Amino acid sequence: MSRIEFFFTLLAVVCIYAAIRGGQPERRAVVIFIIGIAMTLIAAPLSADRYAEIEFGIFAADLLILLAFMMLALSAERYWTIWICAMQVIQVLSHIPKMIIPELLPQAYYIVIAFWVYPMLLTLAIGTYRHQQRLRQFGVDRSWSDFSSSRESMMHQR
Repeated sequence: MSRIEFFFTLLAVVCIYAAIRGGQPERRAVVIFIIGIAMTLIAAPLSADRYAEIEFGIFAADLLILLAFMMLALSAERYWTIWICAMQVIQVLSHIPKMIIPELLPQAYYIVIAFWVYPMLLTLAIGTYRHQQRLRQFGVDRSWSDFSSSRESMMHQR
């Protein structure tokens, strides 16, 4: 199995698990991941000199993904959302070495900007598992913070 096949298999397994077994925050994270991956694939050039220069399209996609995860973290009653935000901040900051050192090898740049999605997906899977544990233990697991301005915070919490 190639690393691309492994990644898309992991993405599919985690997203399906979170969509089926997760609460609203986990489901929103699935949407963010899927849209984020689509934006990244659209933004990624198909040229032979890929990652030889800063990938501004991927950088922009990473910033938008960060904004979406920040919005989720600010409204969700989940600690894992903070961890995913922190990892996405690192993801965004991973573009800086290429800005500072243009001679950075394309493969090194690719590895640095591609790495963080793996622990982020693992964090979503663990968050979904913990959601299920809280449901079993307490019968309820609040999705939204009292300080959230989302409509869901006023509705019945799952």
